[in-house]
Amino acid sequence: MAEALKDEGYATGFVGKWHLGVNAHSHNDGEHLPYNHGFDYVGTNLPLSNSWHCDEEKWHMSTPETLMCLLYKNATIYQQPYSHYHMSEAFVDDAIDFMRDCQQQRKPFFLYYGIAQPHVDVYSNDGFRGSSKRGRYGDMIREMSWSVGAIMDEVKRLGEDFNTISIFTADNGPHLQLCNEGGDAGVLKGGKMQFWDGGIRVPGIFRWTGHIPPAKISDEVVSQLDIFPTLMSIVGGSVPDDRKMDGQDISSTLFNWWPEPQPEPVAVKQLYKQHEVTHSEPRMLVFYCEAQLFAVRYGSYKFHFTTQKTWTKEGNHAEPGRCGDGGFPLDNNIECASCGNLMPECFTYYKTPLMYNIYKDPNEAYPLNGSLPEHKAVLDEMMPRLEAFKADMVIAPPLLASRSTATIPCCTPGTFPDCTCNYVYEGPVPPPGSASQTGHTSEEFLEMISSHDYDYSMWYD
Repeated sequence: MAEALKDEGYATGFVGKWHLGVNAHSHNDGEHLPYNHGFDYVGTNLPLSNSWHCDEEKWHMSTPETLMCLLYKNATIYQQPYSHYHMSEAFVDDAIDFMRDCQQQRKPFFLYYGIAQPHVDVYSNDGFRGSSKRGRYGDMIREMSWSVGAIMDEVKRLGEDFNTISIFTADNGPHLQLCNEGGDAGVLKGGKMQFWDGGIRVPGIFRWTGHIPPAKISDEVVSQLDIFPTLMSIVGGSVPDDRKMDGQDISSTLFNWWPEPQPEPVAVKQLYKQHEVTHSEPRMLVFYCEAQLFAVRYGSYKFHFTTQKTWTKEGNHAEPGRCGDGGFPLDNNIECASCGNLMPECFTYYKTPLMYNIYKDPNEAYPLNGSLPEHKAVLDEMMPRLEAFKADMVIAPPLLASRSTATIPCCTPGTFPDCTCNYVYEGPVPPPGSASQTGHTSEEFLEMISSHDYDYSMWYD
């Protein structure tokens, strides 16, 4: 997407969590890093992820694992292992610098801000610590909310609110196996690493002042794959034509209110005499894990060809050694996290898929009787489309299959695997409360903070 928008004259910037690979051939070639994928500006970033293994406060680990805990500035490691203490401020500061530079150069911009929260390791700065009744997890959510608000406030300050479309979404559902530090999917079944709706149904918030009406809610079936073709349509560009694109332009869903209802399978329209719609077919989304087909969304219906063991918070607590007092996670549990080939005991496969009506049964608790004529008619309508999808699909070789130690990043390669460095970040600092790792006193914090526009006061009210 960055390459395509760059071709349309946009400055492209990335800050935050990347997690799309680092090196391909050596410890520092950076082939998979954002600067090699269309981004003009790359600020402070996590090339891997925020991770349980990077717990420098010793809630879960005695010491961080240095090879998994990397903080980069562009393509250079400047902390290994990294500290969470000032990370949100560094991300926000770089994002704001990028937007200000673009305005000074009078260039339109595309900013990809990869938020590190609420992934474990759970963390927050002094300005948020203890501020939420939800505990450590709530403190982290409030810090995330502040960082998003700081960027949105800067868009307004720059006078670009009417020219900027903002999209807020997530990559997966809550990690239920981490007890009270893993989040909650509410009424939805399942969570992260699963294909129940609790694992794949995430928030999608689109904001464009003057173009998208505020406070509207759509139940259209859309996908994050739609973001690329939609943005290209808005800027007057086009998506690459050398490959099959699964996403589609959802501009009509965003801009035309009230939207048309989601089309239902023909069989359902005939049986229940639903109103006519202009769409010819209901939206179909197909969910794979590697080469294994797991689920299909088809209009208001969901089909499961493969299911995983389902975790619940109550089930976690019942298993010895998993959750401690108050839901504190005792281990980094990722049981049943494979695609089925390594842990067959965790999976169930169906020749005739399980079928649910997601609108009527969002918890996926009551499978429909597939032998009933009205349900069989929907399955018979969906299957030819699924077979056509599979016939048209090209499985590309994996880009990140190499597990060679030669590609592991190390800021002091001569000491591998004991890689350690800490080049002090010189941007804005966290709110006052205690001295930072650079040795600043609380008074120095106050003086330094006063030179920046960030407002933490709301968290002390």
